[in-house]
Amino acid sequence: MRNCYFEHPFLSMRRTLTTLFLLLLPLLAPLAATADSLALSIMERLYLCGERSSMELIDAELYLKQRVEARKKNLLVNYFPNMTRFDKDENSYLSEYLYKVRYIHSRLPEIRRVDELSTFSKSTGEMDCVLEFMTPQLSGERLFDEEYLSPMSRSNSDYYNFSVDDAYDVPGRVRVLAVPRYDNIQLLEAASFVVGRSDTLLYEVFMQGRNEQFRFSVSYAMAGGALKGLVVDSVSLSVDYSFARNDIGIVADGVFRYSRLLPYEDKSHRRRNYDVGSSSFASADAGQASVDSLRPIPLSYADSLFYLSKGIMPHGNHDSGSRRGSGDNMNNLLWRVGDAAISSHTLAWGGSDLKISPLINPSYLSYSSSKGLSYKLAVNMRSRFSSGRSIEVMPLFGYNFKYRELYWNVYGAFFFAPLRRAALTLDIGRGTSAYSSRVLDYIKESSLDSLRFDRLPMVYYRDFHVKTDVRFELLNGLELQLGANFYRRSLYRSVLGAGEDDVALDRYYRRFAPHLRVTWQPGMYYYIAGGKKVNLGSLAPRFSLDVEQGVSGIFACKGRYTRVELEAQHRRRVSSAASLYLRVAGGGYFLADNIYFVDYAFLRNSLLPLDREDEISGVFQLLEREWYGSADKYFCMNASYESPFLFLQRALPSLRFIKNESLYANMLFISHLVPYWECGYGVETPYVNIGLFVGFERASFHKIGYKVSFSLFNE
Repeated sequence: MRNCYFEHPFLSMRRTLTTLFLLLLPLLAPLAATADSLALSIMERLYLCGERSSMELIDAELYLKQRVEARKKNLLVNYFPNMTRFDKDENSYLSEYLYKVRYIHSRLPEIRRVDELSTFSKSTGEMDCVLEFMTPQLSGERLFDEEYLSPMSRSNSDYYNFSVDDAYDVPGRVRVLAVPRYDNIQLLEAASFVVGRSDTLLYEVFMQGRNEQFRFSVSYAMAGGALKGLVVDSVSLSVDYSFARNDIGIVADGVFRYSRLLPYEDKSHRRRNYDVGSSSFASADAGQASVDSLRPIPLSYADSLFYLSKGIMPHGNHDSGSRRGSGDNMNNLLWRVGDAAISSHTLAWGGSDLKISPLINPSYLSYSSSKGLSYKLAVNMRSRFSSGRSIEVMPLFGYNFKYRELYWNVYGAFFFAPLRRAALTLDIGRGTSAYSSRVLDYIKESSLDSLRFDRLPMVYYRDFHVKTDVRFELLNGLELQLGANFYRRSLYRSVLGAGEDDVALDRYYRRFAPHLRVTWQPGMYYYIAGGKKVNLGSLAPRFSLDVEQGVSGIFACKGRYTRVELEAQHRRRVSSAASLYLRVAGGGYFLADNIYFVDYAFLRNSLLPLDREDEISGVFQLLEREWYGSADKYFCMNASYESPFLFLQRALPSLRFIKNESLYANMLFISHLVPYWECGYGVETPYVNIGLFVGFERASFHKIGYKVSFSLFNE
């Protein structure tokens, strides 16, 4: 008897379909290849259009209407950065804006508000991110305040897969879909482009993405369909914030009206001429247009009714920039009491504005194993005049908990010749604690591992300085600074050993020194805006020479010396996602006479919030700060490389919130440390930045440590 078995009908059907698919596979493969080839061919057209064709100058008016709706909110809504400040009893806001927009040679746009009609109160703030979506550089490497890698740039082709949308059925047109290859916060979740099948017309662009704060979708209708310049006609935007049980939605529409489109085709002379154009909004009709007169689409009945319910006339004359006067009562003040704690604030009046950084913003907290916990705070006030001149005052504050020291600095500048980038500056403050030169004798007798600064007989001084200089640009990219520095050190703590006598120590130490600084960065691109020269950056390194001459006898100052420092640094994008930073510096004190005090603080070790891209690159993280003033001559090299797709993203594709991975290498040559070097690895996320470092003295292991800084509320 033969064995028998019964096969389930589903299994039989699956077997049949599998056999049929294998038989048709040779026929289907060319079709798939053809579809992929068509998508790549279309993207190649987009790449070439963005590279070969651009606009020399674009003048336009942008009408923007946005509706902000709090579908769900609680007290935490006003503690979240970059968020509209809701009044206590308000959940909806409606606003219309009219802007003047100018693009200079495809650079970032210059935007000025001409008129507005809004239910926002004086105490609330608009969503600044909306403008970033309204004015994108679609063919640029990065989009939306450089947060996302654009799929319309050839340099980002390795990060997206492209295919033709077979479901799109419009005669003469084809839709190309872009899908990211990695689940990364800097890549769009999806994008699509509607292009003519047989012509060179771009009709629509759609993009969708998210970050740690919100999710968005935006669509662009192109002006006339022309690829040249990738000019946007209208924009539709939807943004959804969801955090701490708050649900905030934004719907915005923008319409452009172009008054000038100057195409630019020949780029050959750009290699010799770095002036990318002039810009000025001082036209005869500036400020004359109104939202009501240029509203491209009539208000809906619901929008008009909403305006009227808030006491605002939606049609006819109204004061430019007028808003409701609510939001100043005690209830609203109490409702938004945490606003000042974690968000920066900008107060504007006339041509002046005051910006105050958050009081307890975690981004101003940092911690390292060698320097402990530090806190920073910054305030910026600027006044502008019609001539292009301006005044800027910036107080800075910092506190180090390990050393229990308060640092402060007040920087002021008067920019008096904007075409020459000329400024008169004044810098007053208290820096890090310093110590007498007596410590050098002990350092000479110790090694890096055996030296304990807390056990040395050291004398500490508080440092107070006044610096002033005049700076101006002699030639394009060549800047000259002339000024003088005054330092006053006062004795505040001494740790003396046996036989030491602090009676003989000077209670005060003063130093006066004129200085000269020359900075040169060749190939500096720039444009002229409103009678002011605006530098855009250069592809070349930046070189600097700093000379300081100590003078005795003036203001009871001691110490004659000549200090000379040379520095070269370069930060350049290796690709659209990766960048490389290099720094080489060296210098020393020469012809020194009667330097009682240690002034050898060459290395960058500021505890105040300076204008730096990060707090890790270019800094020796494991070197105790006392070493910074331990030698009269030095030479150092710093290097860092960062990319979001270095190691972790490739190994663990689901780690989408990795913004950058970084490699660090630092080397220092001073007496007693020949050489000292560090290497490290860091990870940057939207919430926190972490760096792990290993230090060596020559070939001997010194220590391992880390650096942590917060970035959740960075602006």
